[in-house]
Amino acid sequence: MFYSEIVELILKLKGEIFLSPRERWFLRRLEQDQYPLNVVKEGIKRFYASIPPERRQKTPAFFALKHIQQVRKKSFSKKEIEDWQRKFEKKLEKIGQFIPVPQVKPNNKIEAEEILMDLEKKLYKHLWDDLPEEEKKEILKKYAQFKQDKTALSFMIKGELRKKFNLEIFSLFVEEK
Repeated sequence: MFYSEIVELILKLKGEIFLSPRERWFLRRLEQDQYPLNVVKEGIKRFYASIPPERRQKTPAFFALKHIQQVRKKSFSKKEIEDWQRKFEKKLEKIGQFIPVPQVKPNNKIEAEEILMDLEKKLYKHLWDDLPEEEKKEILKKYAQFKQDKTALSFMIKGELRKKFNLEIFSLFVEEK
């Protein structure tokens, strides 16, 4: 359901009849990473609204990632999660299995989320750096079509590392399935 709704929205905004394989791949990754449907829709709408109509048809949907992430970050402040401190400690513990984690006591959920996002970046950099060169080349080859957009490429690589190491999403605002 997520996928088809987003495809319809993009096709409508772009005035196209089909999406490229890269765009479809990108949307599948958003769905796998459990981005909320309303966040993805809003981010895509904002992205295409910022582009002149004559350029929309040629602008790939995966360029909307930054807008989607901005909407996601803003939606955090609106959500209320029960016992966020316990959930935060649990996620720190899981990250600590891979990299050293500082002793921190955030004052609120937003601060805790920012700490988790920073540690998540460090974790994925560490995992990538420790990956054998052959595996790195294989992953980069798989996502070669994204090499022009560093943000989309790193997003896809993160998804591969998440699958390979069976990692959860390190966010207080995403509920695991």
